[in-house]
Amino acid sequence: MKAAAVQLTVGHTREEAIDLAEELIREAAGQGASLVVLPELFAVPFVQPEPDPEYFVYAEGLEDGPSNSMVRRVSEELGITIVSSIFEGRSTPGVYGNTAATYVKGELKQVYRKSHLPFSNGFPEKYYFRPGDEAPSAVDTTVGRVGTIICYERHFPELGRAVALDGGIVLSVPVACASAPMKEVFQLELRAQAVANGFYVVCANRSGLEIVKDYFGTSAVYGPNGEVLDQIDDGAGIAIAEIDPELVARTRRTRPFLRDRRPDMYPSLVLDAAS
Repeated sequence: MKAAAVQLTVGHTREEAIDLAEELIREAAGQGASLVVLPELFAVPFVQPEPDPEYFVYAEGLEDGPSNSMVRRVSEELGITIVSSIFEGRSTPGVYGNTAATYVKGELKQVYRKSHLPFSNGFPEKYYFRPGDEAPSAVDTTVGRVGTIICYERHFPELGRAVALDGGIVLSVPVACASAPMKEVFQLELRAQAVANGFYVVCANRSGLEIVKDYFGTSAVYGPNGEVLDQIDDGAGIAIAEIDPELVARTRRTRPFLRDRRPDMYPSLVLDAAS
């Protein structure tokens, strides 16, 4: 089994971005990928530093919008799992989500709405999105159990751990990362997630200058030991690597971090700061 991260260049119309994503999904599947992860809000420009009321024009329905319509169709046709990411216009008027959708052989198996939203460092996401209310979890896919967190959430180790505790062997991470000083930290955090939880991490970013944000690419697949199994630096393309569930099981036996947790000793981590 293989997993792939699709990296997209910026500067396209929505239709062009969807077509490019489909082309790269098919390329990844042709190389044996059974799981493909797309970047954060893959088909539209990402939010810029100043809040923009006109940006809401990019919102789309969860299943009837153009992004996931393509993803569902290709997932079914190729018999693979695709993790999509869209600017979701929710059923309540005026409510929007930064939403990941996991399709398995054409069936929508999981919806995860970004629960930790930044309003800092040029990413005013709280202006646009309502945070999700459900914790990350894992779902059965064509490569085993997979869970998703989104971009900024890589800063919160608890979220990847939640996926691991739910049996996840792969953490998918759609991102839109453009802060050059954070590039090294970005990779360090993803490798740390892999090591701490003994699973694979598949991270998909965008590449290129979009208005004032210069996305640094570096989409990759990381192994359970934190090693970079494959990576694409700049431009459009795919990073692809083998996924071995037995290696995950063996890693968790030899580094039994999940076994040795002591949740009874960490109550302060979940107490309300105001209490």
